[in-house]
Amino acid sequence: MKLKLLLLSAFLIGNANALTLEEAVQTALEKNNLIKAKKLELKEKELDFKISKLRLLPRVDFYSEYNKTTDPPYAIMNRMEVKKLDPRVTDFNDPTKFQLFKTGVRATVPIWMGGKLRIAVDLAEKEVKASKKQLKKSKEEVVYNVVKAYYGALTAKAFVKTAELAVRDAEKHLKDAETVYRAGLGVKSDFLRAKVYLERAKETLVEAKSNYEIAKRALAVAMGLKPTTDLNVEGELTYRPFYLDLNELIETALKSRPELKELKVRLKQSEDMERLARSDFMPNVAAFGDYFMAADTAPWNKENSSWTFGLQVTFNLFDGGIKFKKLRKSRLTKLKVQEYIERAEKGVAFEVARAYYRFLEAEQKLKLAQASVESAEESLRIVEKRYKNGLATITELLDTQTALNEARSNYVAALSLYRTAVAEVYHAAGILEEKYRELVE
Repeated sequence: MKLKLLLLSAFLIGNANALTLEEAVQTALEKNNLIKAKKLELKEKELDFKISKLRLLPRVDFYSEYNKTTDPPYAIMNRMEVKKLDPRVTDFNDPTKFQLFKTGVRATVPIWMGGKLRIAVDLAEKEVKASKKQLKKSKEEVVYNVVKAYYGALTAKAFVKTAELAVRDAEKHLKDAETVYRAGLGVKSDFLRAKVYLERAKETLVEAKSNYEIAKRALAVAMGLKPTTDLNVEGELTYRPFYLDLNELIETALKSRPELKELKVRLKQSEDMERLARSDFMPNVAAFGDYFMAADTAPWNKENSSWTFGLQVTFNLFDGGIKFKKLRKSRLTKLKVQEYIERAEKGVAFEVARAYYRFLEAEQKLKLAQASVESAEESLRIVEKRYKNGLATITELLDTQTALNEARSNYVAALSLYRTAVAEVYHAAGILEEKYRELVE
């Protein structure tokens, strides 16, 4: 009886030259749009980090200005930029219009901004780390979706094989019914009943082939390819034991899940935000310098030149209490993130436990499905023999065949569920990207 079960399993073994699970995952990690977007987002954060460090450097600006005015104070100042004034001949109340071309270089240097710039660098650096955790999470999701789609395609292909077996068996029953009818041991209605049964089996085969094509397209989309891509999906959909420990899985998940790591980075960021709020209580010190040329005839002429250098110190004395509110808010943010971390850890532990018990359920269902196939095959063998000897009706024979077809389909579904359950456990533990190869070894 086990021979037919082994033959059914042999139908599920793929061709080594076709698409493997590892190839599907690697293609997805390279071409999936979500992964591409997350990688671009990471590059954005890395550029933000570099920009934050560049803000520590001096800023130098070139400028060129022109103005023309009849406003006495500004007209006098424009004139003083390029020539000396003779108070005896200058009408300060009506100096007439005067224009000024001014070209120069201005520099500002942040000396001490209460630590804000350094804190901004730390925040940007942690944002890069958080973005890396998000990329890792996205990779885990993509790998999980590809694994499910891959097994979905293998399952659909296996259903095609079981449908082909059903058609083959139905053709055999039709031939036996015809033999019995022509030998005068049966009635024509039995022959017609077997013929209708064969047509229904062929309809099921057509539906199975259609589902296989759809499953392959779903896999292509999960891999980041166009749904019109025609994949040749092959592989193994057979049983192999997996030994999993719930406590070890939970411990691994609490260390490995990228969203937990991201939240811990956010917690450190909240501490930086508290430092940033404290920096508002500190003075700001900056240096500045300016060198320019001035002329009243044309730009770039050097009728006069001047330079300026200085230091500026600012210290806020009163802002209505905004600084204190910001400091309190930063502390509340830290407490909030701590609560999110605790909640996420509980959720992760539950997800691992749920996946683990689903795995145990799938394992038991697979064993029951295997026993069901063996029993159905033995039952069909007995009924076939009874039918040929005129001791069973065509109805009994076809009902027994239907039971075998259902048992075969349940076995394929149980195999798929079992493999997917293992993937779900690894996904819940945050280690699927490292462990998915075990699913096909």
